[in-house]
Amino acid sequence: MRKDPTLACLLNLLLVGTGHVYLGQVGKGLLIFVLAIAFLTFGLGLANVPLVIWAMFDAYSIGKKMNQATR
Repeated sequence: MRKDPTLACLLNLLLVGTGHVYLGQVGKGLLIFVLAIAFLTFGLGLANVPLVIWAMFDAYSIGKKMNQATR
């Protein structure tokens, strides 16, 4: 099933980890979400910036690869 890589990327911008859940990588998405919550809890909120950027890039890349594999 084709997934939209741009949507996966934007979902991670709205709520980190949801883009991976959309792509079917529920465990990875939940891990990213829990990591973001932990950063906020322990006063490391700025650490979420690179985490969100990486998650957006990763979800987009995975979505592209998934679509290439289904051709």
